[in-house]
Amino acid sequence: MDDCSHILPSGIIDAHGRTIKFLAYEESYYQGLREMYDTFEPKGVEAGLPPANEELRHKWIDMMLSSFFNIVAIHNEIVIGHAALDILVESGSPEYLIFIKKQFRYCGIGTRLSETIRRIAKDVGCKRLWLNVRTGNAIAIKVFKKVGFRFTGGIDIQREMELIFDRGKKSR
Repeated sequence: MDDCSHILPSGIIDAHGRTIKFLAYEESYYQGLREMYDTFEPKGVEAGLPPANEELRHKWIDMMLSSFFNIVAIHNEIVIGHAALDILVESGSPEYLIFIKKQFRYCGIGTRLSETIRRIAKDVGCKRLWLNVRTGNAIAIKVFKKVGFRFTGGIDIQREMELIFDRGKKSR
């Protein structure tokens, strides 16, 4: 992936006054990321992710770390969020995944992390991003719409959303 140093690291002060840092994933965050997903609730609700089975969950994490571009959200040196783009498989139209620990939801972290991913994807020349979201996850849908995602296809338990970038120049 192209250098994202003009975008990352970044961060916010969330709605509760907590300092949250967004950093490109490095191996030193591995254990913290596993701990985040091991304690994540609810497991297996959003398209079966994160997997409830520990062995499958750890294989899933390893797969993402080896084939996705990953960003971690950190508070007090603890991983509290994770966002990933599947750019190594489909660089022009990657899938987007985001997970935030329960006690850090509803305070602007997901929105800002999604905006950061949007900037990175646009900067590296992606034509579109897509994701799947559970129809009942109204908060996530609100965040994704705020960032520019729109529904595609019919209504079902899971729905696909996409964000299409202008065909113009890369932003810098």
